[in-house]
Amino acid sequence: MDLTALFRPFEKASLLDRVSDPVAARLRSVLSDTPVDGLLRGTFVGHPMHPIMAYSSVGLWSSAVFLDVTGRSPDAARTLLGAGLVTAPTALVTGWATWSTLTREQRRVGLVHASTNAVAIGLFAASYKRRAAAAAASTEVETAADATAKALALAGFAVAGLGGALGGHLGYNMGAGVSTRAVAAGV
Repeated sequence: MDLTALFRPFEKASLLDRVSDPVAARLRSVLSDTPVDGLLRGTFVGHPMHPIMAYSSVGLWSSAVFLDVTGRSPDAARTLLGAGLVTAPTALVTGWATWSTLTREQRRVGLVHASTNAVAIGLFAASYKRRAAAAAASTEVETAADATAKALALAGFAVAGLGGALGGHLGYNMGAGVSTRAVAAGV
C-alpha cells in the first residue's frame, strides 16, 4: 500500500509556514557555522544523524510492545519503555537541526512528523509512568503491567509508525537530507 497520496497534502499546507519559517530561522541563526550544527546534522558521517538516533528509541519501544503482546517480563518492558524515553531527546535534537535546513515543503511535512512523534512519546511516557507507579506500589519482583499501560504503549507504537511513515516520505519521496552530490552521482 502506497501512502504517498495521503502525505502529499501536508507538503502544500502553507498554514504551517507561520510556525515553520520563524522556528527554522531561529534554529539556523543559533546553529549555523557551529561545530554543534555539523555534529547534530551528521556532516562528519556524510548523512543525517536523525534516523540513526530515532532507531534507538523505536527499537526499545518496539521491544517493549513485543514483550507486552507476548505477555513476557513486564519489568523488562517497563525498563525498555524508560530507555526509549531516555534516548528520544537525541532523535529530537538531531531531527530539529536537520529540519531547520530543509525546504518549506519538507519542513511542513517535518512539522507533522514531529507532532505525530510527540504524541507517540507522550503515549509511551504515560505507559511508563503507569507501570512505574504500579511497580512502586507492589512488593512483587514481577509487576504485571495493567491493560491500560499496555494499550498506551500499543497506541504509542501505532502513532510512532505513522510518524515513521511520514519520516520515510520526507527522506525517500521528498529527498530531505539527501546529498545532492549523491543524487548527481546516481547513488
